[in-house]
Amino acid sequence: MTVLEIMIVLAIIGGGAVLVRSGFRMITKADLVENASELAAVLRRANQLSIEHGEMHRVILDLEDHQYLVEVCQGQTAIVRNEKLDKKPEETKDAIERGKQRLGQLPEDAFAAGNPEEATKRAVAVAGHHIADRTCIPASDSITGDSTGKGWARKLKSDKGIKFKEVWVQHLDQGQTKGHVAIYFFPMGSSEKSVIEMTDGSETFTILVFGLTGRVELRDGTLKSVDDHMLRNAMGDRDTKRDAEAPQ
Repeated sequence: MTVLEIMIVLAIIGGGAVLVRSGFRMITKADLVENASELAAVLRRANQLSIEHGEMHRVILDLEDHQYLVEVCQGQTAIVRNEKLDKKPEETKDAIERGKQRLGQLPEDAFAAGNPEEATKRAVAVAGHHIADRTCIPASDSITGDSTGKGWARKLKSDKGIKFKEVWVQHLDQGQTKGHVAIYFFPMGSSEKSVIEMTDGSETFTILVFGLTGRVELRDGTLKSVDDHMLRNAMGDRDTKRDAEAPQ
């Protein structure tokens, strides 16, 4: 046999081994692949819904109960840096009191035209608490047209060990492993840059959401550097110049 023939045989054997290994992994990790693929599809659909209806949508990830939900939002479209989705009642009450104190000598309804509800919202805003200025409710199947019939509230196969490993989102400074995380999609087709890692305990799949286009990409494995996708520099700080080009 010539050297060329040997190289061709080795290439064929190597290619076959790769295909067999990939196929075996896809079979043994079928539950993880299914859940990751389904979440990627829901994220793409949320992006489409925001464009179709002209309203901001978001996908809420419950990192502890391992489920997620699509919501449609009305009201304030700006995203608060490091916003908390689970606000405690006592925190809201304290914020209202601080806001009223800052209003000082002014009448309670000075900025609300006699509307008590609006006065409360303004007082909270003055306190810097940022609550009640945006209303988000679960997306309705009849409006959004969920062709799968599963609805927009779905759960990972946690009984098979599938769970969220860690999530990075543009408006949060750090990766999240607990609580609730929201990924926002905007009517113009853009979204928040996001990285979602899902695992079954041994293997990991990563979902990337691109900010400018809202494109969603599913990858086998983890990223070498999350900061590269999130456009942060080597020190983990936000790159002001590049981040200014992203939707807020």
